[in-house]
Amino acid sequence: MSREERLRLRRAERAVDRMHGMGRKVFLAIRVDEQSYLQIAERFDISVADVERHFASSLRILMQAMDEKDPWWWKFWPW
Repeated sequence: MSREERLRLRRAERAVDRMHGMGRKVFLAIRVDEQSYLQIAERFDISVADVERHFASSLRILMQAMDEKDPWWWKFWPW
């Protein structure tokens, strides 16, 4: 693994460390455990819309940590 790849991996790890509560649980369930939104909603007793909201906020934390711009669709996200 190159130095740049190691740095990107470390930034991603720090971003996951900064995620809190349900956002972190949802992110890890989707990306690590490869569960569907429905499975996660049932597992944590929340709605699928809540899963989407938590995942979107987690992705934003990750993108900011990776020095990437917010995607164009972010401004349309219904908070």
